[in-house]
Amino acid sequence: MSSASLRLAHASSEVVEFFWNGRPVQGRQGESLATALLANGIRTLAWTRKTHRPMGYSGNYATGVLARVNGIPNVRLDLVPVSAGARVEMQNCWPSPAFDVLRLSRLIPASWIQGGFEHTNLVPSGTSLFQRWEAFLAFLAGVAKPAERTGEVAVPQGRYLSADVLVIGGGPAGCAAANEAAAAGRSVVLVTRGQSLARYAQAAGQAEPTLDERVQLVTGVEVFGAYREGELLLGAPHDPAQGALALEAEQVILASGRRACPPVVPGMWLPGVMDVRTALVMAHHQAVAPGAKVVVVGNGEQEAVAKRLRELGVNVVAARHMADMRRVVGHNQVSAVEFAERISCDAVVHAGTWLSEASLTFQSRAEGLLQLREQRPSRLQTVGSAAEADQLLPVAARSRHKSLLCPCFDVSCHEVEALIAQGITDLEVIKRLTSCGMGPCQGQPCWDSLRALVSARTGMALSALPRPTLRPPRRALSVAQAVGLADVVEPLQ
Repeated sequence: MSSASLRLAHASSEVVEFFWNGRPVQGRQGESLATALLANGIRTLAWTRKTHRPMGYSGNYATGVLARVNGIPNVRLDLVPVSAGARVEMQNCWPSPAFDVLRLSRLIPASWIQGGFEHTNLVPSGTSLFQRWEAFLAFLAGVAKPAERTGEVAVPQGRYLSADVLVIGGGPAGCAAANEAAAAGRSVVLVTRGQSLARYAQAAGQAEPTLDERVQLVTGVEVFGAYREGELLLGAPHDPAQGALALEAEQVILASGRRACPPVVPGMWLPGVMDVRTALVMAHHQAVAPGAKVVVVGNGEQEAVAKRLRELGVNVVAARHMADMRRVVGHNQVSAVEFAERISCDAVVHAGTWLSEASLTFQSRAEGLLQLREQRPSRLQTVGSAAEADQLLPVAARSRHKSLLCPCFDVSCHEVEALIAQGITDLEVIKRLTSCGMGPCQGQPCWDSLRALVSARTGMALSALPRPTLRPPRRALSVAQAVGLADVVEPLQ
């Protein structure tokens, strides 16, 4: 398997041609745009905000898959299926992707563009100079070019669903909880972000669970926010042409599982690093390997994950414990991983560290004025792996090599360590000083990486380092979808 041919034996034979930066490329039916580009050997899909370092399809950082699609900016390429003639363009480059002058910003000393440079006191808010400064920053970040005018935008009508029980998550645990409630004679709505049930479980080799026919199934929808102390939840379909959902239930069961957070190790942001959920779903459902030579790391599951990837046809060259990692080597993409020895590869799949999806539970129980804190019990009930305790996130020793906590905003370990040396350890303060976690990922996994780093460098317990505020919307919601909820959600009086 060559780096230019990552498609596996069970790939579709139906070819779909689309365009990447004006160049024709071929996808296959059933692939997402991000997967199709990877299959064509295209790993860098975007650049970081300040120093224009490469980012790609990782499953962790949303910025890595944001691009213009048919003239619309900031489209997530991992959620859009390939379609004939689609025009996909890298958006944070100038004057062109082939000759990106902005990449010269890598030569600027890091101390010049740390957090404060964006909101400098030298450019007072409300002045004409401030407006020009904001426009310049937007240009550097690649978000200055608006969407192409395509006429009046259709507003998809929002929907309202209510039931005795709302289950969020379509994996085995969610299906079991929904079936139990339906068997007890209760009305049940199950919402899953996948287009079918248990996509990850099936990709990992498990059987598809059976869902009681009395359960109302809603697929392809991300529940992004819990409002009014968790009594009202809102969901956004991945398809922007569909209306958003308002959800209410007497009982809400959260069965969204856990997410694999990358360890704080130099190079973990490089194109070629991918979380296990993304890698397995891509290999199983879309028949594309994460790389030609793959190294799997984990907290004990690495051998099982490596075995499953090999069953799917992926060339796994090594499986190692995550704690033994020293750094991921590469300039524009992964070229090797350093343990006690160096292993050559072009992809790293990390199975862990496993952390809970904290957004919805936080939103349902947080209170406060200037800063929200978790101060009351949540009415959301967690089941399955979502109820398991978080694992400790490994943090590499201090190193001269670049380690980014928040790739979207180029926040490095060195920048945070400098603040710690000044006695600053409050994560909310560090967030505001550095912009860590303020990109499209909205702090996950960046704030978990920040917590782990501050804990490792200061000796403070994680319990003494609460996460910064996790606000909705957790995932992308179009303005049109939000407008469509106006006739569905009653405002508070």
